[in-house]
Amino acid sequence: MKKYAVTLMGILLITFMLSCSKNDTTYKNVGIINDSKGINDEVSKPTAGSQRPTPQQVNDKLKFMSNNDLFQFALSYWNQGRYSEALAAYNKILETDKNYPDLYYYQGLLYRDMGLLDEAICAFQTAINQNPKSAESHYNLGYAYRCKGMHTEAIAEYRKSLELIPEGKKKQSAYIHYNLGFSCFSSGLIDDAISEFNKALAYKPKDREIHQKLGIAYIAKGWTDKAKDEFSMYREYDKPVKKIP
Repeated sequence: MKKYAVTLMGILLITFMLSCSKNDTTYKNVGIINDSKGINDEVSKPTAGSQRPTPQQVNDKLKFMSNNDLFQFALSYWNQGRYSEALAAYNKILETDKNYPDLYYYQGLLYRDMGLLDEAICAFQTAINQNPKSAESHYNLGYAYRCKGMHTEAIAEYRKSLELIPEGKKKQSAYIHYNLGFSCFSSGLIDDAISEFNKALAYKPKDREIHQKLGIAYIAKGWTDKAKDEFSMYREYDKPVKKIP
């Protein structure tokens, strides 16, 4: 009876925790290089209490900007959560330069934050066509697939990202292994999921989120003692940490 209760608890945890929620996509550091380097925070930054400009006013302002200024404008407004203005700037660049460096990658991140996963997937695929060796684009395409429930496709992209990521990128490698484990688990590849969660822990041994997911994977295998150890670690490291998306 006790074993049944533990198993039932595990199933509930699996259903509740191993999902791609809206909150997952709000983390600005989901991507590997999503750091907005070079942004001038003073570019078109609205003042407190200022009225949001109309689409026509935004377009009137954008048409006088260079592509470089448009790109910085888009990044700045994206970081402020003003997605429609950022998207308008990206689209303005595309009117004259469809090969602007990194545009499709950052447009994909923007679409992801807007919840437009199909558009995000298309943008990341285009970014990969332009730069097949971009670990970041493969990772974020995998994440978009994961949020769509397309875990087989996500697994392929995460593994490609691991092939391409430079050595020494520990935090980023932890993200990839964690998400790869997530999609492996969701595909019924429990042994692979356990392997990937353990690899993620090798980079971030005190990350409670990874310990929790590893515990859930152990429950799926029927390894309740190992699961209890992981849940104990989850409780032990009950300190605010940056959540892995």
